[in-house]
Amino acid sequence: MTHPLSALDRAAPSPLYAQIRDALRQQIESHSIPPGTLLPTEEELQVQYGVSRSVVRQALGELADLGLITRQRGRGSVVAPAPEHRRRAEQAGGLRQQVAATGRHLRTRVVTLEVMPPPAAAAEALGTGTTWRLERVRFVEDEPVIFMRTWLPHRPFSSLTAAGLDGGSLHEWMRSTGTDPIGGPRQVQAVPADELVAEHLQIPVGAPVLLLEGVTRDATGRGVEWFSAWHGPSTVFDVDARVGPDQTGLSTGWSQTTDARLAEARGIVRELAAILEA
Repeated sequence: MTHPLSALDRAAPSPLYAQIRDALRQQIESHSIPPGTLLPTEEELQVQYGVSRSVVRQALGELADLGLITRQRGRGSVVAPAPEHRRRAEQAGGLRQQVAATGRHLRTRVVTLEVMPPPAAAAEALGTGTTWRLERVRFVEDEPVIFMRTWLPHRPFSSLTAAGLDGGSLHEWMRSTGTDPIGGPRQVQAVPADELVAEHLQIPVGAPVLLLEGVTRDATGRGVEWFSAWHGPSTVFDVDARVGPDQTGLSTGWSQTTDARLAEARGIVRELAAILEA
């Protein structure tokens, strides 16, 4: 259900259709009107805002052009599903390529870059207590989808600057300095967004987000980054799962162990048959 404006400002330079469009857009993007919700009819919006049908149609048309609603004959206007941003959970880096494959554009904004003592876990993973703290927000088009906090050893990255990273990839910058990030352990968990995360991802405080944490090592096994990355609710992690060995000890494939156990079973059957015949 939409919440009407207290009043349209008919003296404002902004056209009436734009005021209605922006009011509905704010409610849709804040999830006051959730995805899949049927909006009021054109007639109901006319009455709600006290405007002509052409004004309402122009506002709805622009919301449709923005991809925020779909207009269906015989059903009216429906709030569109939130777009999903998919990434591979087992892939270290490569987010730019993953987003580009969907035809969209990834950009990065550096929030902070400063030399600071790291948390104990970061110091252990990186093998140093002299580190950079780097905070970034990553956008798909104009939507903030990831807030990242990364700790990096000051050496060999003493030449790191915010300008050198703004809009770019950290791993690509590392490679330009002669360091080749390979990968490392990762873990994903659902957590509520704190005030800082909520501010940067433009979501309510306490909204569920996916926190990806881990360490990235180079080819020599040296830790080159220790990071936490909070992903907005529209992110989906894809995982390529494999079936492992049967936990009872039986292999999923044929093996000498399987042959030996079958021979043992046949022997037991023979012994039982001999007992029954006795």
